Amino acid sequence: MPLRQADPRHAAVLADFVRKVVASRTVWAVAGSDGLARRPSPTRRGGEATLLWAEQADAEQAAEIVTTEPRVKSIPLADIMHEVLPKLRELDRLVGTNWVTAPFEPEIEPAELAERLRQEILASFVRQAVGHGGVYILEDEQGPTFAASTEVANTLILPVWTNRADAEAVKNGGFWQGMDISHIPLATFIERTLVWLGEIGRSVAPSYTPRVANIELAPADIAERLKKLQRLAAHA
Repeated sequence: MPLRQADPRHAAVLADFVRKVVASRTVWAVAGSDGLARRPSPTRRGGEATLLWAEQADAEQAAEIVTTEPRVKSIPLADIMHEVLPKLRELDRLVGTNWVTAPFEPEIEPAELAERLRQEILASFVRQAVGHGGVYILEDEQGPTFAASTEVANTLILPVWTNRADAEAVKNGGFWQGMDISHIPLATFIERTLVWLGEIGRSVAPSYTPRVANIELAPADIAERLKKLQRLAAHA
């Protein structure tokens, strides 16, 4: 259940945190002698909130205040979503975002933050695909490269990226080193690739990251999101 925020400005702070960490794919934390820095929760009696920041400078500024023997560290977004947030949920801790020194800071349940991050990853993918006019996939001489679904057993998904560098990073990660990176113009992706995926019953994994639970969408769903943004952009 979403927490009731004490200050309406907190919604803007949370939205800014989510947008920035998805854009950078990095979260900043302060590690101390007893783990990641945390503070008493202002909304849950007896509870604690682990502190995370969207920018290195903010984490460094708070480091000496929030823990002893502080070490500012960067954590990949994938690790935050698939390791840190589930662990915080197990510990029944909240997450404090972009903590400074005010008595009441934005905090959020780990599961809700994970969902907000997933939604922003998807929204960012759609914005960039439309803005860049295309997407990237991996393929070999037999066609597109698929990955195993983490949601449906014995099902394959198509990894898709909006930046060549992201596809390159996955390709160089080991298993797919022999694959080629192919660019698909957005019109072709919508009118041919997604139609074909629907016909063969396979989903799409936008901004795919190996070995984690990715966003998986039906081809018709991602097609509608892309076409909707195209229509909005055309009338802007």
